[in-house]
Amino acid sequence: MEDCSVQHKKAWEFDAYNFWVKTAGTPAERAAKDKADPKKMLKQHAKFFDSCEGLKIANICGSCGKKAIPLALLGADVTIFDISEDNKKYAMETAEAAGVSIIFEVCDILKIDMNTYAGMFDVVYMEGGILHYFHDIDEFMGIMYKLLKPKGKLICSDFHPFNKISDILKTQQPTMSYFSTEIFDGEMAHARFYDEEIRKQIPKCKYRKYTISEIINGIIGAGFTLERFEEHPAWEDDTLPGEFTAIAIK
Repeated sequence: MEDCSVQHKKAWEFDAYNFWVKTAGTPAERAAKDKADPKKMLKQHAKFFDSCEGLKIANICGSCGKKAIPLALLGADVTIFDISEDNKKYAMETAEAAGVSIIFEVCDILKIDMNTYAGMFDVVYMEGGILHYFHDIDEFMGIMYKLLKPKGKLICSDFHPFNKISDILKTQQPTMSYFSTEIFDGEMAHARFYDEEIRKQIPKCKYRKYTISEIINGIIGAGFTLERFEEHPAWEDDTLPGEFTAIAIK
């Protein structure tokens, strides 16, 4: 996995800051949107947070802070764990513009410093398609378990495994047998938004897509009690599943 992490870091530091400015606005512009209605910025995930006031939240692969900053505005104490320095730059500048404080740890998620962070968080939260970057879901969920306090909550929202057999989210990733355990090279999430010449230069990532049962069993196997599993419609076709959210308790 070591080489994969290096590869993923290169991909997620390729022009990422400029990409966020182009697609989400300058940090000041993004901060203004976050401040205007932080709950709205959480979209369908808002209902999974009864109250954010005083919550210690680990935002796994929190990217440019698009969820961490709204959570901080709602009163949470948020730490982002992410592999990209470019993401950190954008997130920290946006947080400053929004008038909130967040912590951003640039690291390999599988090597989070447990001397510092074990048992620290009330909530571990991830969204937007991250599981496929980790090739051993049991190892990954074990780390999520360690980060939480007793009775802490896992909120894991990700691309629906239906995407293994159909590119329903239009991410332009390869499709395969639903039961495939293959690790494959694929473009990082933003590559498709670039001109062809630049697109060719962006480092690839190594992905492993999971089935529903692998995800659920990974959560249960780590020691969690699965409390709820919801499926959400695809962005462009609401007759098909596009994402899911699993809620589990330590």
